[in-house]
Amino acid sequence: MPETLRGLNVVVTRPAHQAARFQQMLEQAGANAVLFPVIVIAPPEQPALAQTMLASLDSYDAAIFISANAVRFGLEQLDENQRQTLRKLTLGAVGKQTAGVLQQHGFGVQLVPASGYTSEDFLALPAVQRLVGKRILIFRGAGGREWLADALRSRGASVDYVEVYRRICPEIDTSGLKLRHERQQLDIIAITSSEGLLNLLAMLDNPDWIKTVPLLAGSQRMVEAARQAGFSGTIAIADNPGDEAMLQALTHWAQESRQ
Repeated sequence: MPETLRGLNVVVTRPAHQAARFQQMLEQAGANAVLFPVIVIAPPEQPALAQTMLASLDSYDAAIFISANAVRFGLEQLDENQRQTLRKLTLGAVGKQTAGVLQQHGFGVQLVPASGYTSEDFLALPAVQRLVGKRILIFRGAGGREWLADALRSRGASVDYVEVYRRICPEIDTSGLKLRHERQQLDIIAITSSEGLLNLLAMLDNPDWIKTVPLLAGSQRMVEAARQAGFSGTIAIADNPGDEAMLQALTHWAQESRQ
């Protein structure tokens, strides 16, 4: 158990259904985990649109899952026949965590980066360089980036989306967070998405105080978003937003801070 984390107060902003593992890791390391979800993951607003896309699943050669949420909510919308159809397709996952969730549900994953978790890492795979004549369906949340689909199309593929979930800014009481800050019981905030960072600011009546609190960010992109939003405090950067990488970066930050 890293002694450097003992007594550290860490705000965990992951969606509630995804926070348990990181919370457990923090507590095992001696930290105090403060659960404060800044994103709610919900089913699509118009599920019938997703059903329309999934009805033609057998017309595709491959399906790519953007995230673990895309797997969770995507599979929930498939009937047993569609699940069997999905097993016959070439399956891709943007990151090992997403691939792991597919495998937990009994699906083999043929396309997954050896390292990294971004669309850019996925696009570096040798198997997706030439895709002439291939039909690909991307499982994602509402309003995702277009970069992956555009790149696959430039390589000859025909690409469609099925939006199987949406991200919502939660409506919760934020007074407890401010009180912790006033009592000096808020040491660092763990952020795993730029959208979550902006939601955090939107949830607070007067967010200026929080912009001085140290951040633990899951990528350089999140650091840039934080600085643009006016965060002026220390920002520790993890290699990726996964639990292990976030804990490693947090441990390093704590060691440096306490010297």
